[in-house]
Amino acid sequence: MEGTTPFSVVYDSFLSKIVDDMYMELNEKDTYNLLEELLLSSIPKFEFPRVDLFNYVAKRDLDKKESKKLETGYFNVVLNSEEINILATYMIVE
Repeated sequence: MEGTTPFSVVYDSFLSKIVDDMYMELNEKDTYNLLEELLLSSIPKFEFPRVDLFNYVAKRDLDKKESKKLETGYFNVVLNSEEINILATYMIVE
C-alpha cells in the first residue's frame, strides 16, 4: 500500500494526546469504530490541506474479505507529520 497512510497512524497520534480512560474500557473493535468516526468527522475541519483528505477508504466501506486483512482504513495519500498532528488535534475537538 505504497502511497497511503493508515488511519492507525492518526489514531496513535490522537491517543498519545488524550488522558481519558474511556478508551481503555472499550474492546478493540468498538475503539477502532469510535476512532474512525472521530477521524472522519475531523477531516472537514482541516482548512486548506495540501493533499486530498477526502481520498480515503474507511474500514466500514471495506468488504468483509478486505476488512479481515486490514486493521483500519487508510488515506490514499501520504500524510506528513504536521497533517497527522492537525487531524489528531481536530479529533480531540470532536
